[in-house]
Amino acid sequence: MIKAIIFDCFGVLTTDTWKEFAATLPETQRQEARELNHAYGSALLSATEFRGAIKKLTGKLPRNLDGIKRYETNKNTEILKLIAILKQSYKIGLLSNVASNWIRDIFLTASEQDLFDDFIFSYEVRMTKPDPRIFALAAQRLNVPVEACILVDDVEYYGEVARQLGMKSVLYHDFQQAKTDLQKLLV
Repeated sequence: MIKAIIFDCFGVLTTDTWKEFAATLPETQRQEARELNHAYGSALLSATEFRGAIKKLTGKLPRNLDGIKRYETNKNTEILKLIAILKQSYKIGLLSNVASNWIRDIFLTASEQDLFDDFIFSYEVRMTKPDPRIFALAAQRLNVPVEACILVDDVEYYGEVARQLGMKSVLYHDFQQAKTDLQKLLV
């Protein structure tokens, strides 16, 4: 029986501008850029160190590093409305690879923050998805077994790791598809 639904932020609650940036890189730079992004998200690199390393690797910077306002205009309001409905019956978590607290401070309004029972930010717990421990921690902090959770994420590999732990997962492509897939798991 499902008791909790855990949502990703970038690519689900908002546009994933990092993914857009990474897609512009030559294949030879993508893996190293991903590793730098995970180190930044785990608080192993400061923002200055991350910017410098990305600039050195690629010769350019993602436009979103200092442009938090862009996320505000790209909120997925449909998914937030769905979460409000789901909140009536399920615990709701937010699990994000993020390097600072700006999601809570800037992106989500107070009423949107109230939709979530817990927030797991990679920089606070010093690990990032796909580390299996972060999925287990999300379930633990929601006080439910991992088998009673669904992860909604736009990265297939993260869903695979969550399923290996016993979670169910929905790969987010678009709102209607994710809503349909989620409803199938909730019956």
